[in-house]
Amino acid sequence: MKVLCLSDNTSWLSALANDEGYDRAFSGQLENFAGPGDVLVCISASGNSPNLLRAVEVAQGREMTTVGLLGFDGGALRSMVDVMLCVRTEKGAYEVVEDIHSVLCHAITRCLIADRMDAV
Repeated sequence: MKVLCLSDNTSWLSALANDEGYDRAFSGQLENFAGPGDVLVCISASGNSPNLLRAVEVAQGREMTTVGLLGFDGGALRSMVDVMLCVRTEKGAYEVVEDIHSVLCHAITRCLIADRMDAV
């Protein structure tokens, strides 16, 4: 399984943000690495971060599946992603959204590990 966290490469992230604007910090990376059949997972409380909106646009153009772990009302990403899990809360309830996103990420990781173990 090939996995890449687009926020882990600080040098590339900051170079894209400084040279092309922070809204290109993730989409610029996808242009280099992503292809058809890949999956982009965006995690956002508001669902309105310009850098994630641009990343989803690039992903759609590359025939990727897009998943949004969102909060509040889902924001603009709600209608853009293929699969959406939204923690519906009042706007500003970041702690609740982030805690549930953390649990969801843990559960997804456990499922992926179990799936890989079944294949062995």
